[in-house]
Amino acid sequence: TDHIPADWAAAANRMDEVWVPSAFNRETFQRSGVTKPLHVVPLGINPDYFNTGINSYRLGEMFTFLSVFEWGERKAPEILLKAFNEEFKSSDDAVLICKISNSDGDIDIAAQVRNFNLKPGGGRVVFSLNEIIPTYQLGSLYRSADCFVLPTRGEGWGMPMLEAMACGLPVIATNWGSHCDFMNEGNSYLLDVEKLIPAVAKCPYYKGFNWAEPSREHLRALLRRVYENRAEAREKGARAAADAHGRWTWDHSAQKVIARLKEIGS
Repeated sequence: TDHIPADWAAAANRMDEVWVPSAFNRETFQRSGVTKPLHVVPLGINPDYFNTGINSYRLGEMFTFLSVFEWGERKAPEILLKAFNEEFKSSDDAVLICKISNSDGDIDIAAQVRNFNLKPGGGRVVFSLNEIIPTYQLGSLYRSADCFVLPTRGEGWGMPMLEAMACGLPVIATNWGSHCDFMNEGNSYLLDVEKLIPAVAKCPYYKGFNWAEPSREHLRALLRRVYENRAEAREKGARAAADAHGRWTWDHSAQKVIARLKEIGS
Protein backbone atom coordinates (compact mmCIF):
# COMPACT_ATOMS: atom_id res chain seq x y z
CA THR A 1 0.00 0.00 0.00
CA ASP A 2 1.01 3.66 -0.06
CA HIS A 3 1.71 3.68 3.72
CA ILE A 4 2.69 1.31 6.53
CA PRO A 5 0.83 0.97 9.87
CA ALA A 6 1.70 3.49 12.58
CA ASP A 7 3.02 0.82 14.95
CA TRP A 8 5.36 -0.44 12.21
CA ALA A 9 6.69 3.10 11.75
CA ALA A 10 7.12 3.49 15.51
CA ALA A 11 9.05 0.23 15.68
CA ALA A 12 11.24 1.29 12.77
CA ASN A 13 12.06 4.55 14.56
CA ARG A 14 13.46 2.56 17.49
CA MET A 15 16.17 1.18 15.19
CA ASP A 16 19.52 2.78 14.29
CA GLU A 17 18.66 2.40 10.60
CA VAL A 18 16.18 0.50 8.44
CA TRP A 19 16.86 -1.64 5.38
CA VAL A 20 14.04 -2.05 2.85
CA PRO A 21 14.06 -4.00 -0.42
CA SER A 22 12.99 -1.25 -2.86
CA ALA A 23 12.73 2.46 -3.58
CA PHE A 24 8.95 2.06 -3.33
CA ASN A 25 9.33 0.78 0.27
CA ARG A 26 11.65 3.67 1.11
CA GLU A 27 9.03 6.16 -0.08
CA THR A 28 6.15 4.51 1.82
CA PHE A 29 8.21 4.27 5.02
CA GLN A 30 9.19 7.95 4.77
CA ARG A 31 5.59 8.95 3.99
CA SER A 32 4.47 7.06 7.10
CA GLY A 33 6.78 8.94 9.45
CA VAL A 34 9.94 6.82 9.58
CA THR A 35 12.72 9.29 10.33
CA LYS A 36 15.66 6.94 10.84
CA PRO A 37 18.06 6.42 7.89
CA LEU A 38 16.53 4.19 5.21
CA HIS A 39 18.72 2.08 2.93
CA VAL A 40 17.56 0.06 -0.06
CA VAL A 41 18.90 -3.52 0.14
CA PRO A 42 17.14 -5.50 -2.61
CA LEU A 43 16.21 -9.15 -2.64
CA GLY A 44 17.33 -11.44 -5.46
CA ILE A 45 17.12 -14.77 -7.24
CA ASN A 46 19.34 -17.84 -7.11
CA PRO A 47 20.63 -18.16 -10.69
CA ASP A 48 21.12 -21.91 -10.24
CA TYR A 49 17.38 -22.35 -9.68
CA PHE A 50 16.07 -19.70 -12.09
CA ASN A 51 17.64 -19.54 -15.53
CA THR A 52 16.85 -20.10 -19.19
CA GLY A 53 18.52 -23.50 -19.39
CA ILE A 54 16.09 -25.34 -17.11
CA ASN A 55 13.97 -28.14 -18.60
CA SER A 56 10.32 -27.38 -19.31
CA TYR A 57 7.27 -29.68 -19.16
CA ARG A 58 4.71 -27.97 -21.35
CA LEU A 59 0.96 -28.53 -21.67
CA GLY A 60 1.27 -29.47 -25.33
CA GLU A 61 1.89 -26.76 -27.91
CA MET A 62 -0.73 -24.21 -26.77
CA PHE A 63 0.38 -20.72 -25.76
CA THR A 64 0.61 -20.75 -21.96
CA PHE A 65 0.15 -17.82 -19.60
CA LEU A 66 1.20 -18.42 -15.97
CA SER A 67 0.32 -16.62 -12.75
CA VAL A 68 1.68 -17.50 -9.28
CA PHE A 69 0.13 -15.82 -6.26
CA GLU A 70 -1.50 -16.12 -2.85
CA TRP A 71 -5.26 -15.74 -3.21
CA GLY A 72 -6.49 -12.42 -1.86
CA GLU A 73 -7.73 -8.96 -2.75
CA ARG A 74 -4.23 -7.53 -3.23
CA LYS A 75 -3.48 -9.90 -6.12
CA ALA A 76 -6.69 -8.91 -7.97
CA PRO A 77 -7.64 -12.42 -9.14
CA GLU A 78 -11.00 -11.18 -10.43
CA ILE A 79 -9.25 -8.78 -12.83
CA LEU A 80 -6.90 -11.49 -14.09
CA LEU A 81 -9.58 -14.12 -14.62
CA LYS A 82 -12.15 -11.79 -16.14
CA ALA A 83 -9.63 -10.22 -18.52
CA PHE A 84 -8.38 -13.59 -19.75
CA ASN A 85 -11.88 -15.03 -19.95
CA GLU A 86 -13.11 -12.06 -21.99
CA GLU A 87 -10.11 -11.73 -24.29
CA PHE A 88 -9.86 -15.37 -25.35
CA LYS A 89 -12.24 -18.14 -26.32
CA SER A 90 -12.08 -21.74 -25.18
CA SER A 91 -11.35 -22.68 -28.79
CA ASP A 92 -8.26 -20.44 -28.90
CA ASP A 93 -4.82 -21.98 -28.68
CA ALA A 94 -4.21 -20.38 -25.28
CA VAL A 95 -4.47 -21.33 -21.61
CA LEU A 96 -3.93 -19.57 -18.27
CA ILE A 97 -2.37 -21.59 -15.45
CA CYS A 98 -2.97 -20.14 -11.97
CA LYS A 99 -0.72 -21.59 -9.28
CA ILE A 100 -2.53 -20.43 -6.16
CA SER A 101 -1.76 -20.74 -2.47
CA ASN A 102 -4.38 -20.22 0.24
CA SER A 103 -3.95 -20.95 3.95
CA ASP A 104 -7.21 -19.30 5.06
CA GLY A 105 -9.85 -21.96 5.66
CA ASP A 106 -12.61 -19.34 5.66
CA ILE A 107 -11.97 -18.49 2.01
CA ASP A 108 -13.88 -20.55 -0.58
CA ILE A 109 -11.98 -19.94 -3.80
CA ALA A 110 -14.37 -22.01 -5.92
CA ALA A 111 -17.33 -19.94 -4.70
CA GLN A 112 -15.50 -16.69 -5.39
CA VAL A 113 -14.64 -17.80 -8.91
CA ARG A 114 -18.27 -18.72 -9.53
CA ASN A 115 -19.26 -15.22 -8.44
CA PHE A 116 -17.00 -13.76 -11.13
CA ASN A 117 -19.59 -15.01 -13.66
CA LEU A 118 -17.00 -16.06 -16.21
CA LYS A 119 -18.28 -17.02 -19.65
CA PRO A 120 -18.33 -20.81 -20.25
CA GLY A 121 -16.91 -20.27 -23.74
CA GLY A 122 -14.18 -17.90 -22.61
CA GLY A 123 -10.46 -18.44 -22.21
CA ARG A 124 -9.41 -21.70 -20.59
CA VAL A 125 -8.01 -21.60 -17.06
CA VAL A 126 -6.21 -24.35 -15.12
CA PHE A 127 -6.02 -24.00 -11.32
CA SER A 128 -3.26 -25.49 -9.20
CA LEU A 129 -4.37 -24.94 -5.60
CA ASN A 130 -1.92 -25.41 -2.72
CA GLU A 131 0.26 -27.82 -4.69
CA ILE A 132 3.73 -27.64 -3.18
CA ILE A 133 6.68 -27.26 -5.53
CA PRO A 134 10.12 -27.01 -3.91
CA THR A 135 11.88 -23.73 -4.67
CA TYR A 136 14.64 -25.45 -6.58
CA GLN A 137 12.05 -26.93 -8.96
CA LEU A 138 9.98 -23.78 -9.55
CA GLY A 139 12.14 -22.86 -12.52
CA SER A 140 10.68 -25.77 -14.46
CA LEU A 141 7.19 -24.35 -13.92
CA TYR A 142 8.21 -20.94 -15.25
CA ARG A 143 10.06 -22.49 -18.18
CA SER A 144 6.90 -24.44 -19.09
CA ALA A 145 5.04 -21.17 -19.81
CA ASP A 146 5.31 -18.49 -22.48
CA CYS A 147 4.35 -15.44 -20.40
CA PHE A 148 3.94 -14.57 -16.71
CA VAL A 149 1.08 -12.26 -15.73
CA LEU A 150 0.00 -10.72 -12.41
CA PRO A 151 -2.26 -7.62 -12.22
CA THR A 152 -1.29 -7.01 -8.61
CA ARG A 153 -2.57 -4.02 -6.65
CA GLY A 154 0.75 -3.67 -4.84
CA GLU A 155 3.93 -5.58 -3.99
CA GLY A 156 6.51 -5.35 -1.23
CA TRP A 157 8.98 -6.94 -3.66
CA GLY A 158 7.39 -9.17 -6.31
CA MET A 159 9.58 -12.29 -6.24
CA PRO A 160 7.50 -14.37 -8.72
CA MET A 161 7.92 -11.65 -11.34
CA LEU A 162 11.69 -11.60 -10.88
CA GLU A 163 11.90 -15.40 -10.90
CA ALA A 164 9.92 -15.54 -14.14
CA MET A 165 12.14 -12.88 -15.69
CA ALA A 166 15.27 -14.81 -14.70
CA CYS A 167 13.81 -17.82 -16.53
CA GLY A 168 13.41 -15.76 -19.70
CA LEU A 169 9.66 -15.09 -19.60
CA PRO A 170 8.08 -11.82 -20.67
CA VAL A 171 6.18 -10.50 -17.67
CA ILE A 172 2.94 -8.50 -17.54
CA ALA A 173 2.54 -6.71 -14.19
CA THR A 174 1.05 -3.53 -12.78
CA ASN A 175 3.09 -0.35 -13.13
CA TRP A 176 3.06 0.38 -9.39
CA GLY A 177 4.93 -1.19 -6.48
CA SER A 178 8.34 -2.52 -5.55
CA HIS A 179 8.73 -4.65 -8.67
CA CYS A 180 9.10 -1.43 -10.69
CA ASP A 181 12.68 -1.36 -9.40
CA PHE A 182 13.52 -4.26 -11.74
CA MET A 183 10.74 -4.04 -14.34
CA ASN A 184 10.68 -1.40 -17.09
CA GLU A 185 9.29 -0.88 -20.60
CA GLY A 186 12.39 -2.46 -22.10
CA ASN A 187 12.25 -5.78 -20.28
CA SER A 188 8.55 -6.15 -19.38
CA TYR A 189 4.97 -5.24 -20.21
CA LEU A 190 3.83 -2.65 -17.67
CA LEU A 191 0.10 -2.63 -16.94
CA ASP A 192 -1.62 0.75 -16.65
CA VAL A 193 -3.05 1.89 -13.31
CA GLU A 194 -6.48 3.51 -13.52
CA LYS A 195 -6.11 5.21 -10.13
CA LEU A 196 -5.25 4.56 -6.48
CA ILE A 197 -8.19 3.20 -4.50
CA PRO A 198 -8.81 2.37 -0.81
CA ALA A 199 -7.16 -0.94 0.10
CA VAL A 200 -10.27 -2.82 1.19
CA ALA A 201 -9.27 -6.35 2.20
CA LYS A 202 -9.54 -8.97 4.89
CA CYS A 203 -5.95 -8.28 5.96
CA PRO A 204 -6.00 -5.65 8.77
CA TYR A 205 -2.64 -4.07 7.89
CA TYR A 206 -4.05 -2.32 4.79
CA LYS A 207 -6.88 -0.44 6.55
CA GLY A 208 -6.93 3.27 5.81
CA PHE A 209 -4.35 3.07 3.02
CA ASN A 210 -4.47 2.96 -0.78
CA TRP A 211 -3.21 0.70 -3.53
CA ALA A 212 -3.38 0.51 -7.31
CA GLU A 213 -6.39 -0.42 -9.42
CA PRO A 214 -4.96 -2.05 -12.58
CA SER A 215 -6.77 -1.53 -15.87
CA ARG A 216 -8.70 -4.60 -17.00
CA GLU A 217 -8.98 -3.28 -20.54
CA HIS A 218 -5.25 -2.64 -20.78
CA LEU A 219 -4.60 -6.11 -19.38
CA ARG A 220 -6.73 -7.58 -22.17
CA ALA A 221 -4.73 -5.60 -24.70
CA LEU A 222 -1.39 -6.77 -23.27
CA LEU A 223 -2.50 -10.42 -23.18
CA ARG A 224 -3.49 -10.14 -26.82
CA ARG A 225 -0.27 -8.33 -27.75
CA VAL A 226 1.92 -11.04 -26.23
CA TYR A 227 -0.17 -13.78 -27.82
CA GLU A 228 -0.01 -12.26 -31.30
CA ASN A 229 3.55 -10.87 -31.17
CA ARG A 230 5.52 -13.83 -29.92
CA ALA A 231 8.88 -12.82 -31.34
CA GLU A 232 8.63 -9.47 -29.57
CA ALA A 233 7.64 -11.25 -26.35
CA ARG A 234 10.62 -13.60 -26.58
CA GLU A 235 12.92 -10.62 -27.05
CA LYS A 236 11.45 -8.99 -23.93
CA GLY A 237 11.99 -12.24 -22.06
CA ALA A 238 15.61 -12.43 -23.17
CA ARG A 239 16.25 -8.87 -21.95
CA ALA A 240 14.46 -9.68 -18.71
CA ALA A 241 16.73 -12.68 -18.10
CA ALA A 242 19.85 -10.64 -18.85
CA ASP A 243 18.75 -7.91 -16.43
CA ALA A 244 17.76 -10.37 -13.68
CA HIS A 245 21.08 -12.20 -13.84
CA GLY A 246 23.11 -9.04 -14.36
CA ARG A 247 21.69 -7.01 -11.46
CA TRP A 248 19.23 -8.90 -9.25
CA THR A 249 20.81 -12.09 -7.86
CA TRP A 250 21.46 -12.89 -4.21
CA ASP A 251 25.16 -12.21 -4.88
CA HIS A 252 24.26 -8.66 -5.87
CA SER A 253 22.17 -8.34 -2.71
CA ALA A 254 25.00 -9.66 -0.55
CA GLN A 255 27.41 -7.15 -2.09
CA LYS A 256 25.11 -4.30 -1.00
CA VAL A 257 24.85 -5.77 2.51
CA ILE A 258 28.64 -6.09 2.79
CA ALA A 259 29.19 -2.58 1.47
CA ARG A 260 26.79 -1.09 4.00
CA LEU A 261 28.27 -3.07 6.90
CA LYS A 262 31.72 -1.78 5.96
CA GLU A 263 30.39 1.77 5.98
CA ILE A 264 28.90 1.20 9.42
CA GLY A 265 32.13 -0.38 10.64
CA SER A 266 34.22 2.53 9.45
